[in-house]
Amino acid sequence: MIAAITEGGSTAGLMNYLAGPGRFNEHESPHVVAGSGVVERRWGQWEDLSTSQAYEIARRLDQFMTETGVRPMGSRRVFNQETGRRETVPGPVANHVWHCSLALHPDEGPLSDQEWAAIARDFMTRMGFTGADGKAECRWVAINHGQAGNGGDHIHIVAVTVREDGTKWSNWRDQTRAQKAVNAIEHAYGLYVIEAREHARGARADSAADLRASARRGRARTDRRVLEERVRAAAVAADTEVDFVVRLRELGVRARPRFAAGRTDVVVGYSVALHARRGEHTLWYAGGKVARDLSLPRLRARWPDTPHSAQQAVDAWRQAWRGMPARQVAQRAQLEACAQALELYDVALREVDPRDPVSLADATRDVAGLLSAQAMACRNGDAAELLARAARTAGRAAQTHRRPAPVAAAPAAVSLAASLALSAAANRSGDVSVLTVQTLALLDTLVEVYRVAGQARTADEMLEHATAALAAVHPSSSRRPRAVDRGHSLLGALAGTAGPVQTHSAPATGEQAAGPPGGRAGSERATVPEVAGGMSVQQADRIRMVVAAAAPVTGAGAPSQQPVEGDHDVRRAGVQRDEHELERVRRVMGLALPGGEDSKVQETSPRPAAPGHHPGQGHTL
Repeated sequence: MIAAITEGGSTAGLMNYLAGPGRFNEHESPHVVAGSGVVERRWGQWEDLSTSQAYEIARRLDQFMTETGVRPMGSRRVFNQETGRRETVPGPVANHVWHCSLALHPDEGPLSDQEWAAIARDFMTRMGFTGADGKAECRWVAINHGQAGNGGDHIHIVAVTVREDGTKWSNWRDQTRAQKAVNAIEHAYGLYVIEAREHARGARADSAADLRASARRGRARTDRRVLEERVRAAAVAADTEVDFVVRLRELGVRARPRFAAGRTDVVVGYSVALHARRGEHTLWYAGGKVARDLSLPRLRARWPDTPHSAQQAVDAWRQAWRGMPARQVAQRAQLEACAQALELYDVALREVDPRDPVSLADATRDVAGLLSAQAMACRNGDAAELLARAARTAGRAAQTHRRPAPVAAAPAAVSLAASLALSAAANRSGDVSVLTVQTLALLDTLVEVYRVAGQARTADEMLEHATAALAAVHPSSSRRPRAVDRGHSLLGALAGTAGPVQTHSAPATGEQAAGPPGGRAGSERATVPEVAGGMSVQQADRIRMVVAAAAPVTGAGAPSQQPVEGDHDVRRAGVQRDEHELERVRRVMGLALPGGEDSKVQETSPRPAAPGHHPGQGHTL
């Protein structure tokens, strides 16, 4: 249930609107469902109010104010129909009319008048209007005039803030109090519970102006929604602020800095926009208005903060992203190794404390950004839209109202996967479906964490979108993401190579493959035969060892997959016991991901499958 509050200075004007036909003749059978005793007794049985009756009700509501001579003045909160946003009119102006609409979720059916009456009385009691708290009452009325524009049932509550004894009802933090009241009502009456409100989350929504602009341009999505997808993908792929600015431009996003007052060397914010067509007005959005977690202060908390990096970032903003970075071809094996790194990150994701909202929001933010990157790289239009929906669903859960702790940087595996996906999107080349499937597996893990956290509705929404996206990306699978066959695992990559994928890391001057930190001279490496993706046999053997250690046992000797008592504790202990091994895995992954060491790649013919390995056979999550 959503509670939206505005204020006014004319009780009769508001009542005439509620009892009238509406702006678009959308009002149907306006009638009183609840109210103060005198109001409900006199007009509660009428099925359809007339404008004259609405005027009489307004006089009754104003009675205490008229008799005592108390006329509240101050600023006034109003709803701007043109922009679709609430604004504050500076005072002093009359503001004695308190107007609150209570709207149900569109998926909920309409309530009876008796149910609405009980809800309205409960709500007004919690808000301090009815006199149940020992103070004198205020006059109020609840009107039902049909469904809202989005199809949800709703009522309007009108109250005059002057009490019977001439004192004034206080509107201090009334929006916060209303949110707490409707949350309690949701649970008490079995209504749709908005979990985001319970966990201090809140996603940005498209305004009426945004929706009208997209309708005029004939576009299915608003600019703000498209920008959220692109900015989120760029943020999770970037490892510095300069990299973030570059990736925004690569994705067709215009970006401009906001400098500190009186300064041109300190950037405190940014705005983004899509390129407008001829004759169209450019719509700019501040980063924090696109999504709460995309404001510049929150993004900067992910990246290193040094005087040198700060100056580089200022130069990047000021120069408006001059020039394109050099491009390099990456091997298919990089994608496979990256997918394996995501698989290892999946283990860490399972260990996120569901009771820690900060850690949960950070993990959700990373997966949402990675999904946005996969959506942009996807060639299938329907699948891309489903991936984008999954990204938006996760992105909503990542937008906390407050930030009580520093933001954690995105894991290296997530940043690299997003970078490869955005490279494929920018160059319109390469197939990143292996990363897409693994990303959906990460989303499925998040679903489990949210269930443990007691946020079942959020988990259900994530799972619904993940399943739909998987069906489009991986049509052969009819099961949930965790059951997807891992035929794209790294062992398959080591058996052969595929076509190149474009990335945007700067080219190196030589053809040497990356060696381990502190390794011996390159003359020794040059004598080692190479396998897929420029990896040496030693590197490939290490990767095989990592995969064998991380993967579950399959085949005739595999243990039963039925859950046993203490299985969760055993797995948790196993993860803790293998922390040093995981650190070694990260170093091995560094060997598999050249990251700019090869300036070009020679295409090779597929090699025969390794003994005992059959393409398409993999491990299940």
